[in-house]
Amino acid sequence: MKKSESNVTVEITNELKKTKLEYRLERDEGVNTALTASFKKNPSKQGGAGGGIPDTHFTLRHNGEVWFGIVENKAKFADMEKLKDGLMDNSGKSNINKFAVNGALYYAKNCFRDTEYKNYLVIGACGEENSFGKYELQVKCYVLSNETGGEAIHYITTNNLSFLYAENLDGTMQAIKTLHIPEEQKEKIRLQNENQVKAALSSLNEKMWSEYKIDAKWRISIFVGMVLAGLGDADGPLKIEDLKGSHMTDNTDADIILRKVRSVLQSRNLPADKLNHIMHGLTGTLKHDTTINTKTTATETVLKSIYSEVKENIMQFVEYKMIDFAGAVYNEVTTWMSLADDEANDVVLTPRYIIDLMVKLAKVNKDSYVWDFALGSGGFLISALNEAIHDAQNITNESERKTKIKHIKENQLLGIEIRPDIQMLAILNMFLVGDGSSRILQANSLTQFENEGDFPADVFLLNPPYSADGNGMIFVKKALSMMKKGRAVIIVQDSAGSGKATEINKNILQNNTLVASIKMPVDVFIGKSSVQTSVYVFDAAKPHEAKQPVRFIDFRNDGYKRSNRKTKDKSINLRDVDNAKARYAELVDLVLYGEKYLNIFTKEEYVEDIIKLEGREHGNDWNFEKHKIIDTRPTEADFRKTVADYMAWEVDQLLKTDWTPDKEGDLGK
Repeated sequence: MKKSESNVTVEITNELKKTKLEYRLERDEGVNTALTASFKKNPSKQGGAGGGIPDTHFTLRHNGEVWFGIVENKAKFADMEKLKDGLMDNSGKSNINKFAVNGALYYAKNCFRDTEYKNYLVIGACGEENSFGKYELQVKCYVLSNETGGEAIHYITTNNLSFLYAENLDGTMQAIKTLHIPEEQKEKIRLQNENQVKAALSSLNEKMWSEYKIDAKWRISIFVGMVLAGLGDADGPLKIEDLKGSHMTDNTDADIILRKVRSVLQSRNLPADKLNHIMHGLTGTLKHDTTINTKTTATETVLKSIYSEVKENIMQFVEYKMIDFAGAVYNEVTTWMSLADDEANDVVLTPRYIIDLMVKLAKVNKDSYVWDFALGSGGFLISALNEAIHDAQNITNESERKTKIKHIKENQLLGIEIRPDIQMLAILNMFLVGDGSSRILQANSLTQFENEGDFPADVFLLNPPYSADGNGMIFVKKALSMMKKGRAVIIVQDSAGSGKATEINKNILQNNTLVASIKMPVDVFIGKSSVQTSVYVFDAAKPHEAKQPVRFIDFRNDGYKRSNRKTKDKSINLRDVDNAKARYAELVDLVLYGEKYLNIFTKEEYVEDIIKLEGREHGNDWNFEKHKIIDTRPTEADFRKTVADYMAWEVDQLLKTDWTPDKEGDLGK
């Protein structure tokens, strides 16, 4: 007799009884009110508006943690799961409805997004009779949590739920905690998630522009406020239903959001001056922009509509560990800026892996004081913060370690951003990585900043706006003039080193040493711009000497292949095709320690040479191609190739010509 899906339900129910866990079948009341609300709120697996309940779900409590299991059943092994590129493919309702794991994942992801609970076991169960007429059960379990970036990672394929039996639970939970995701899969997940963030932000911007008529200068601050309210305090995130569209004084939607934001900031122990600065900026936007407080329906304001969009489509990604949320947001929201703004067309996000490289070249450690004069999203400070904290972990005394990390966050980072909306975004991004106390100033770093607080900077990191004087080298000149020691690492259009910034470069060399010049891949910024850049490394407050060799490195082959996908989302695909990680590691060694670490790179890609401190080349010979040694002497291999090419040509000519031997052995015409 052919078995049906109900047979699988019976088998799974029997297995759940053995686990002693609290469970519910589809027809029963849910094990948790928050999960039940999520089930009912979201469309069914078929896409209907009536909501849906998984075949089975259960609660697992272990060592103070709460996990929920979501189980979906299907009658055939072939309907267990649908994958694409090794990842669960829930791109269409048909997959969600047809396949067991995909259906369970749909419910779990909704709950992950809608509730405070972030740990799920996603289980598909299928059953069939084998050729001997014996019924066989197959179970696939995936893990979804904050640790997996909100994505389902395969844990086990088996024929029962014995991994959830009481006697096996300790081992199961330990194994789950040690699950790791292959690097290739991480990249796929990252790309997938960042594409979803981009799509959600693009949709939000379109609505703010076309439906709500919100000026571009307000949109980023509004977005920041919505994210902060959605993060939550001790009472959780702001609920959409808390926004009721009231016009009563101090009880408008704007008032409710601002109160929640203040509570969120206070719950994270934000210093009073930083808290007041953020609240002042957000109040100026949310309270004084009458557009966003108007009603779109009888009970819903524009502000509520925007918050609903952020809460339902973006908040799920905010604290994922496997996505550069700050970078993804920055890349997209810079397109929100008015094209009339000079800065709007001059904002290019430095890729995270390039930032991390520059932080290593700068030798950031737990004692570094790091500043950035064109902050943008705060990427350089975030990477430097992570590197400094990583170094501080070597402090064995716990009390000293905590004190040092607190000092790093509060006193050792400084960023300056000219745009108030981008400054607000940078504050949010620093806040999301666990730091709300770094100094993030809104000012023109060239004209409004004199380091009056005497910040003892010994690391300068920068991707300057290239439209500024000298392709942005004017920022480098100013920062280095205020440093008494340390290192500066910048990425800039390399025309700055070959004539666009001659006088500025001369001035820089009077008091600072050019340590290294690295010619970067031309497509580092693919998707935003395609320009040739170089990374310049300086030792601050040490005049460049005439005999000082500079390390020139051709890094145009960095081991990565980049492609700007010709798709609607224009996502960037980054693939390691030539030992990229080892190349980046060797580059750091070459810059820091010199030629003795030459291994992967060839001698044609690494040159130590002096730069001119007088004459026409002074300030113009900072790039690799000015110092590349080209040996024009022919080698034996060159000779052999020339002869081979000539013989090939001769044979080709003979084949094209009619000929008759004059005598035996004569190959003449």
